[in-house]
Amino acid sequence: MIRAYYTATNGATSNQNYLDVLSNNIANVQTVGYKKSKAEFSDLLYSNIKGAGDSDTRVGSGSKLSKVDTVFNQGSFYFTGQETDFAIEGDGFFAVQFEDNTYFTRGGEFKETNVDGENYLMYQGGYVLDENEEPIIIGNEYDEYNEYEEQKVGVFTLENNSDLRAVGNNLFEIANEDAEYNLSENLKPIKGFLESSSVEMSEEMVKMLQIQRAFQLNSKVIQTSDEIEQTINSLRG
Repeated sequence: MIRAYYTATNGATSNQNYLDVLSNNIANVQTVGYKKSKAEFSDLLYSNIKGAGDSDTRVGSGSKLSKVDTVFNQGSFYFTGQETDFAIEGDGFFAVQFEDNTYFTRGGEFKETNVDGENYLMYQGGYVLDENEEPIIIGNEYDEYNEYEEQKVGVFTLENNSDLRAVGNNLFEIANEDAEYNLSENLKPIKGFLESSSVEMSEEMVKMLQIQRAFQLNSKVIQTSDEIEQTINSLRG
Protein backbone atom coordinates (compact mmCIF):
# COMPACT_ATOMS: atom_id res chain seq x y z
CA MET A 1 0.00 0.00 0.00
CA ILE A 2 2.93 2.31 0.64
CA ARG A 3 3.98 1.87 -3.01
CA ALA A 4 0.45 2.68 -4.22
CA TYR A 5 0.31 5.70 -1.93
CA TYR A 6 3.52 7.26 -3.24
CA THR A 7 2.80 6.37 -6.87
CA ALA A 8 -0.60 8.04 -6.68
CA THR A 9 0.91 11.04 -4.88
CA ASN A 10 3.45 11.51 -7.68
CA GLY A 11 0.65 11.19 -10.22
CA ALA A 12 -1.51 13.77 -8.45
CA THR A 13 1.42 16.20 -8.27
CA SER A 14 2.07 15.77 -12.00
CA ASN A 15 -1.63 16.32 -12.73
CA GLN A 16 -1.61 19.51 -10.66
CA ASN A 17 1.45 20.84 -12.51
CA TYR A 18 -0.22 20.04 -15.85
CA LEU A 19 -3.36 21.86 -14.73
CA ASP A 20 -1.23 24.92 -13.98
CA VAL A 21 0.15 24.86 -17.53
CA LEU A 22 -3.30 24.49 -19.07
CA SER A 23 -4.75 27.21 -16.84
CA ASN A 24 -2.02 29.61 -17.95
CA ASN A 25 -2.79 28.82 -21.60
CA ILE A 26 -6.50 29.44 -21.09
CA ALA A 27 -5.80 32.70 -19.23
CA ASN A 28 -3.86 33.94 -22.28
CA VAL A 29 -6.36 32.91 -24.95
CA GLN A 30 -6.85 36.60 -25.84
CA THR A 31 -3.24 37.73 -25.35
CA VAL A 32 -1.83 39.14 -28.59
CA GLY A 33 0.86 36.89 -30.09
CA TYR A 34 0.83 34.48 -27.16
CA LYS A 35 2.40 31.05 -27.75
CA LYS A 36 0.90 28.18 -25.79
CA SER A 37 2.91 25.98 -23.46
CA LYS A 38 3.11 22.20 -23.69
CA ALA A 39 3.97 19.99 -20.71
CA GLU A 40 6.31 17.02 -21.12
CA PHE A 41 6.39 14.17 -18.59
CA SER A 42 8.86 11.43 -17.78
CA ASP A 43 8.51 8.16 -15.85
CA LEU A 44 9.98 7.81 -12.40
CA LEU A 45 11.98 4.81 -11.19
CA TYR A 46 10.78 1.34 -12.16
CA SER A 47 11.41 -1.72 -9.98
CA ASN A 48 11.01 -5.45 -10.55
CA ILE A 49 8.68 -7.49 -8.35
CA LYS A 50 8.94 -11.29 -8.22
CA GLY A 51 5.68 -12.96 -9.11
CA ALA A 52 4.36 -16.50 -9.41
CA GLY A 53 6.64 -18.82 -11.35
CA ASP A 54 9.63 -16.55 -10.73
CA SER A 55 8.34 -14.09 -13.31
CA ASP A 56 9.21 -10.42 -12.89
CA THR A 57 6.66 -7.63 -12.98
CA ARG A 58 7.82 -4.08 -13.54
CA VAL A 59 6.12 -1.55 -11.31
CA GLY A 60 6.59 2.17 -11.78
CA SER A 61 6.65 4.93 -9.19
CA GLY A 62 4.57 7.40 -11.17
CA SER A 63 5.59 10.32 -13.33
CA LYS A 64 6.89 13.84 -13.03
CA LEU A 65 6.79 17.03 -15.08
CA SER A 66 10.15 17.07 -16.82
CA LYS A 67 9.85 20.30 -18.83
CA VAL A 68 7.45 22.83 -20.31
CA ASP A 69 8.02 23.67 -23.98
CA THR A 70 6.62 26.57 -25.97
CA VAL A 71 4.76 25.76 -29.18
CA PHE A 72 5.66 28.48 -31.69
CA ASN A 73 2.76 27.93 -34.06
CA GLN A 74 1.57 31.07 -35.82
CA GLY A 75 -1.80 32.46 -34.81
CA SER A 76 -4.31 34.02 -37.16
CA PHE A 77 -4.12 37.73 -38.06
CA TYR A 78 -6.81 40.33 -37.57
CA PHE A 79 -7.00 43.92 -38.76
CA THR A 80 -6.88 46.81 -36.26
CA GLY A 81 -5.83 49.75 -38.42
CA GLN A 82 -3.64 51.09 -35.60
CA GLU A 83 -0.34 52.62 -36.69
CA THR A 84 1.48 51.06 -33.74
CA ASP A 85 0.16 47.51 -34.25
CA PHE A 86 2.31 44.96 -36.06
CA ALA A 87 2.24 41.28 -36.95
CA ILE A 88 4.87 38.93 -38.40
CA GLU A 89 3.98 36.40 -41.06
CA GLY A 90 6.61 33.73 -40.63
CA ASP A 91 9.03 32.50 -38.00
CA GLY A 92 10.37 35.76 -36.58
CA PHE A 93 10.26 37.95 -33.49
CA PHE A 94 10.24 41.58 -32.47
CA ALA A 95 13.14 42.66 -30.25
CA VAL A 96 12.47 44.67 -27.10
CA GLN A 97 15.20 46.29 -24.99
CA PHE A 98 15.03 46.56 -21.20
CA GLU A 99 18.13 48.38 -19.91
CA ASP A 100 21.01 46.11 -21.00
CA ASN A 101 18.88 43.07 -21.88
CA THR A 102 17.15 42.24 -25.16
CA TYR A 103 14.00 40.13 -25.17
CA PHE A 104 11.82 38.79 -27.96
CA THR A 105 8.09 38.67 -28.54
CA ARG A 106 5.40 38.00 -31.13
CA GLY A 107 3.07 40.44 -29.44
CA GLY A 108 3.00 43.47 -31.74
CA GLU A 109 0.58 45.61 -29.74
CA PHE A 110 3.02 48.49 -29.26
CA LYS A 111 2.42 51.85 -27.60
CA GLU A 112 3.74 55.35 -28.23
CA THR A 113 5.33 56.56 -24.98
CA ASN A 114 7.06 59.84 -24.19
CA VAL A 115 10.42 59.43 -22.45
CA ASP A 116 12.64 62.47 -21.79
CA GLY A 117 10.84 64.51 -24.43
CA GLU A 118 11.01 61.85 -27.16
CA ASN A 119 8.18 59.60 -28.33
CA TYR A 120 9.33 56.00 -28.36
CA LEU A 121 7.64 52.87 -29.65
CA MET A 122 7.43 50.63 -26.57
CA TYR A 123 6.16 47.25 -25.44
CA GLN A 124 5.58 46.23 -21.82
CA GLY A 125 7.81 49.10 -20.71
CA GLY A 126 10.69 48.19 -23.06
CA TYR A 127 11.95 49.88 -26.22
CA VAL A 128 11.01 48.25 -29.51
CA LEU A 129 14.14 47.95 -31.67
CA ASP A 130 14.53 48.80 -35.34
CA GLU A 131 16.55 47.01 -38.01
CA ASN A 132 19.75 48.44 -36.53
CA GLU A 133 18.82 47.30 -33.01
CA GLU A 134 18.15 50.87 -31.93
CA PRO A 135 15.07 52.14 -30.03
CA ILE A 136 12.45 53.51 -32.42
CA ILE A 137 11.65 57.22 -32.08
CA ILE A 138 8.33 58.33 -33.51
CA GLY A 139 8.27 61.71 -35.26
CA ASN A 140 5.58 64.20 -34.27
CA GLU A 141 2.81 65.52 -36.52
CA TYR A 142 4.75 68.67 -37.43
CA ASP A 143 7.59 66.81 -39.13
CA GLU A 144 7.84 67.10 -42.91
CA TYR A 145 7.87 63.31 -42.95
CA ASN A 146 7.13 60.71 -40.34
CA GLU A 147 10.41 59.38 -38.92
CA TYR A 148 8.51 56.36 -37.74
CA GLU A 149 7.97 55.40 -41.37
CA GLU A 150 11.68 55.72 -42.08
CA GLN A 151 12.84 53.80 -38.99
CA LYS A 152 11.61 50.29 -39.68
CA VAL A 153 10.55 47.86 -36.97
CA GLY A 154 13.10 45.03 -36.90
CA VAL A 155 12.20 41.37 -37.32
CA PHE A 156 14.73 38.91 -35.96
CA THR A 157 15.14 35.15 -36.25
CA LEU A 158 16.99 32.39 -34.43
CA GLU A 159 18.31 29.17 -35.87
CA ASN A 160 16.33 27.23 -33.27
CA ASN A 161 13.38 28.70 -31.36
CA SER A 162 13.91 26.14 -28.59
CA ASP A 163 16.82 28.34 -27.50
CA LEU A 164 14.21 30.79 -26.19
CA ARG A 165 12.84 30.68 -22.66
CA ALA A 166 9.64 32.41 -21.51
CA VAL A 167 10.21 35.09 -18.86
CA GLY A 168 6.64 36.36 -18.49
CA ASN A 169 4.71 39.29 -19.98
CA ASN A 170 4.70 37.49 -23.34
CA LEU A 171 8.49 37.92 -23.61
CA PHE A 172 11.28 35.43 -24.27
CA GLU A 173 14.99 35.49 -23.53
CA ILE A 174 17.82 33.48 -25.05
CA ALA A 175 18.45 30.54 -22.72
CA ASN A 176 21.34 29.03 -24.70
CA GLU A 177 24.47 31.16 -24.39
CA ASP A 178 25.72 29.86 -27.74
CA ALA A 179 22.56 30.89 -29.59
CA GLU A 180 22.51 33.96 -31.81
CA TYR A 181 19.78 36.03 -33.41
CA ASN A 182 19.93 37.84 -36.73
CA LEU A 183 17.96 40.45 -38.60
CA SER A 184 15.65 38.80 -41.12
CA GLU A 185 16.01 40.02 -44.69
CA ASN A 186 12.86 38.22 -45.85
CA LEU A 187 10.35 38.78 -43.06
CA LYS A 188 8.76 42.21 -42.78
CA PRO A 189 6.32 43.47 -40.14
CA ILE A 190 2.73 43.98 -41.28
CA LYS A 191 1.38 47.29 -39.98
CA GLY A 192 -2.17 47.60 -38.74
CA PHE A 193 -2.56 43.90 -37.94
CA LEU A 194 -2.14 41.80 -34.80
CA GLU A 195 -1.55 38.09 -34.32
CA SER A 196 -4.04 36.26 -32.13
CA SER A 197 -3.07 33.76 -29.45
CA SER A 198 -2.20 30.25 -30.66
CA VAL A 199 -4.30 28.72 -27.86
CA GLU A 200 -7.30 26.67 -28.98
CA MET A 201 -9.83 26.97 -26.17
CA SER A 202 -11.72 23.76 -27.02
CA GLU A 203 -8.49 21.72 -27.09
CA GLU A 204 -7.31 23.11 -23.75
CA MET A 205 -10.69 22.51 -22.10
CA VAL A 206 -10.75 18.86 -23.22
CA LYS A 207 -7.26 18.35 -21.79
CA MET A 208 -8.27 20.06 -18.55
CA LEU A 209 -11.25 17.74 -18.10
CA GLN A 210 -9.04 14.70 -18.71
CA ILE A 211 -6.43 15.84 -16.20
CA GLN A 212 -9.06 16.71 -13.60
CA ARG A 213 -10.43 13.16 -13.83
CA ALA A 214 -6.93 11.71 -13.56
CA PHE A 215 -6.27 13.90 -10.53
CA GLN A 216 -9.49 12.70 -8.89
CA LEU A 217 -8.53 9.07 -9.56
CA ASN A 218 -5.09 9.53 -8.00
CA SER A 219 -6.67 11.29 -5.02
CA LYS A 220 -9.03 8.32 -4.57
CA VAL A 221 -6.08 5.89 -4.64
CA ILE A 222 -4.31 7.97 -1.98
CA GLN A 223 -7.42 7.98 0.19
CA THR A 224 -7.99 4.22 -0.22
CA SER A 225 -4.33 3.42 0.52
CA ASP A 226 -4.49 5.50 3.67
CA GLU A 227 -7.67 3.76 4.83
CA ILE A 228 -6.12 0.33 4.23
CA GLU A 229 -3.01 1.31 6.21
CA GLN A 230 -5.17 2.49 9.07
CA THR A 231 -7.08 -0.83 9.03
CA ILE A 232 -3.83 -2.83 9.05
CA ASN A 233 -2.44 -0.77 11.93
CA SER A 234 -5.62 -1.27 13.95
CA LEU A 235 -5.43 -5.04 13.43
CA ARG A 236 -1.81 -5.07 14.59
CA GLY A 237 -2.80 -3.23 17.73
